[in-house]
Amino acid sequence: MECEFLNNRQAFLNLCQGNHYQFDQLRRAKHTSMMVLWHLHNRDAPKFVQQCASCSREILSGYRYHCNTCNDYDICYECWTNPNIPRHPHQLQAIPVNTGEQKSQQTDAQRRERQRNIQLHLQLLRHAATCTSPTCHSANCMKMKGIFRHASSCPNRANGSCHVCKRIWMLFQIHARQCKEANCKVPNCNAIREKLRQLKKQQQAMDDRRRQEMNRAYRTGTR
Repeated sequence: MECEFLNNRQAFLNLCQGNHYQFDQLRRAKHTSMMVLWHLHNRDAPKFVQQCASCSREILSGYRYHCNTCNDYDICYECWTNPNIPRHPHQLQAIPVNTGEQKSQQTDAQRRERQRNIQLHLQLLRHAATCTSPTCHSANCMKMKGIFRHASSCPNRANGSCHVCKRIWMLFQIHARQCKEANCKVPNCNAIREKLRQLKKQQQAMDDRRRQEMNRAYRTGTR
């Protein structure tokens, strides 16, 4: 079953760290295992839940009020409207909270349509990357090339506030995981594939070290 947070060890570690999933106690290990299974069977649901910086409660519905200046600052609607809580010095942006229930209620036809749209966008991505005709028959070719230029120079790409960059980089990553061409023309394909190869090597090295430590501990304990 394909799931983005199980693609590599670092993605799974980020999921556990971001949601405070732990395996150090049996009770926590049971909870973490159940949550991992829930994410696995609800892949469209959000992977992280924000906590209110004021009352520390999880923001599960309604709106969260996010600060684009401070690092990881969100407050819930109750704290935002409470006059007894000091006002944050920066302007807060109201962001609707998607609990994942609406997305998980998608029908099979809607999921197939979403996959079809992704495949069509991937075809357009490959076409625009290799097309050199100034009078291309595709109406969306020039539009996709414009998105390429936008993604390469967007000043908001680093902080993740540009929705266009988020979508095109998601397509870049999906394409790179499937691409087998030695010199692919799709922007950033080779760089993403090289990064994935480096992550795979790091994971293999970590697995080898862990296996060696387990073998050493086993040999020491049996003597």
